[in-house]
Amino acid sequence: MSEQHIKLPEGSIEKTTTTLNLGPTHPATHGVMQNILELDGERIVSTEQTIGYIHRAFEKIAERRPLYQITTLTDRMNYCSSPINNMGWHLTCEKLLGVKTPKRVDYLRIIIMELARIGDHLICNSIVGVDAGAYTGFLYLMQYRELIYEIWEEVCGSRLTTNIGRIGGFERNFNDIAFQKLEKFLKEYPPVLKEFENLFQRNRIFMDRTKGTGAISANRALNYGFTGPNLRAAGVDYDVRVHTPYSSYEDFQFNIPVGTTGDNYDRWLVRGQEMWQSLSIIEQAFVRCRSLKGLKQKYFMRMFLNIICRRKKMYIQKWKP
Repeated sequence: MSEQHIKLPEGSIEKTTTTLNLGPTHPATHGVMQNILELDGERIVSTEQTIGYIHRAFEKIAERRPLYQITTLTDRMNYCSSPINNMGWHLTCEKLLGVKTPKRVDYLRIIIMELARIGDHLICNSIVGVDAGAYTGFLYLMQYRELIYEIWEEVCGSRLTTNIGRIGGFERNFNDIAFQKLEKFLKEYPPVLKEFENLFQRNRIFMDRTKGTGAISANRALNYGFTGPNLRAAGVDYDVRVHTPYSSYEDFQFNIPVGTTGDNYDRWLVRGQEMWQSLSIIEQAFVRCRSLKGLKQKYFMRMFLNIICRRKKMYIQKWKP
């Protein structure tokens, strides 16, 4: 027991700790893992984790589906930013088929992916505030996630599990309303994000509840296979968009926020800075889309049916269960 605990007489009924199962079906964990907690009052004395509950048979289902029907599965790998998972699958298939997408397709994908990144980080950072005892920031930011969803709805007709995009590009071109809503988001979100940061970033209560908690070292993060902002918050300067560019990310200027301690506060700061970088990338991509001339301004899909037909026999043999 910690020295901070109240000393109770031996045999006191209050001295007995309580065992509590958190998960694997607890709404806060979404079936990711189970925690068996030992509680002394409200203080967690020890915990035992059981991992492995995340498996939902995606791989097995994918074995029985053609390549173009797997996007609905990648949607559900992380529904907070499902378009990024969709694009990852499409890029994999394009690499397999040797398909080179037009620049406009790359730029449109970057807009969608960076909106997804903002939507995901927006939820993470505002929920950290809720967990630390501040609900206001969450309610304030969530209305701007709705703006992101409205853009996706104009592009693909869906909001959460989007099924957005296709192998080779998008199922349809972006309409004018989608671009108008994008402009609205780029105009309205930055000042709100700044207000959100002012509410939390130097807030003494928030800092006391996040600094030094849940710290992960760089070596431990690498050994655990961390990626994204969790890895960068631990001090590892690695971003796939820079080290192995895809979708023409090499055409864009942006910085990689990196933390030092890998604690909850650093992770919050890194996500916040990544949202600012994503806004910059979206603005650059929007400008580049508008600068394209002639037919290049209309591309939203790479036509490659002849490639698939030519290689169909080979891939049927290769993908046969």
